[in-house]
Amino acid sequence: MKKCTLTPRLISFVLAVACLGMAGKAIAGSGYDYSRGELMGNSGLTIFREADYGNQNGLSVFLDGVPVTTLSRGEGYRAIIRPGRHIITVSNTPSPYGKTKFTHRTIDLAPGQNYAFTAIWDVETITLEDGGYQYHGFYR
Repeated sequence: MKKCTLTPRLISFVLAVACLGMAGKAIAGSGYDYSRGELMGNSGLTIFREADYGNQNGLSVFLDGVPVTTLSRGEGYRAIIRPGRHIITVSNTPSPYGKTKFTHRTIDLAPGQNYAFTAIWDVETITLEDGGYQYHGFYR
C-alpha cells in the first residue's frame, strides 16, 4: 500500500496559486503608458489596430519614412522616441484592390508625454485617431 501525505500536494497548490496571483498583477494598470522614469526626457508612442480592422490585412507602420513594424490581428506597437516633430505613416499589407494607399500624420511630441493612436480602416482609407484603449495584448 502506498502512503500519501497531504503536505507536498498542499505546498504545490499554494505555489501554483501564488504564481497565478503574481501574473494577474503584472498586467494590471494602464497597460500602455510609460512612467516619467522610463521616458527620461523622451516621448512614449503607442499605436493600436482597431478590433475590426480586417482578418487578412496587416497594418504597416513607418516612423519618419523608416519601416518600423507590421501589426497583425491583436497586436500593438509601443516605443520610446525622441521628442520633436515626426511623421507617422500607415498602410495596408497586402493592399486590397491592388493599390497601396498611405496615410500620413505629422505629430509634435513633447518630452515626458505619452501619445496613443488607433488605426481605423475604412474601405479605401486608414484613419489615425487620437487616443487608444487599454491594451493587454502583444506589443512589437
